[in-house]
Amino acid sequence: MGRPTREKCWACSLLTAVEALRLHDTEQDGDGCWNEEVCHSRRSYYRKGRSRLVRRKAAVDEVVVPIPSVPYVVLHTYLDKPRQPSDEVVIHAMCAELWVGNQPISITQPQHTFGLPPRMVKEYARQLLAALEQTYGSGRRSGFERFAREEQHSISQCPIRPCSYHAEHLHLIAWEVAHEG
Repeated sequence: MGRPTREKCWACSLLTAVEALRLHDTEQDGDGCWNEEVCHSRRSYYRKGRSRLVRRKAAVDEVVVPIPSVPYVVLHTYLDKPRQPSDEVVIHAMCAELWVGNQPISITQPQHTFGLPPRMVKEYARQLLAALEQTYGSGRRSGFERFAREEQHSISQCPIRPCSYHAEHLHLIAWEVAHEG
């Protein structure tokens, strides 16, 4: 069994290097957990995982056997810590992406889901599948029965604006108040 996932490091690995330094480097008024000797490799490990090491060791010839292009749907969730399928972690936002083979075809508009009870979040996820199936399905439900996988993103990467996490709207309100008089 490997080392347990460090949730803070996992979330940091999803940020750009500039964002990570701003958030964690003491020289940039961060929280002070940045360690120059460790963080670059740890961020890379969490981004790329062990699969990189397995690919490096492959010393045999590969035979490529093409597979038929079938539709599949990927669920993108934005949350503050990694979750397992049975966890009741609050999902901040979500969207779904349709792929056919190796080509992305469509993505639903990301929506905030925090504040919704878990059953409503699950129902919304089913609605995402149904919307993609209705628009791109061929009458058979092939590829639209369930999500092929879930991509978990850090809440700091939430693409929706305004967003309570980023609070950019509060800075705008403060600026307007300061410049009214």
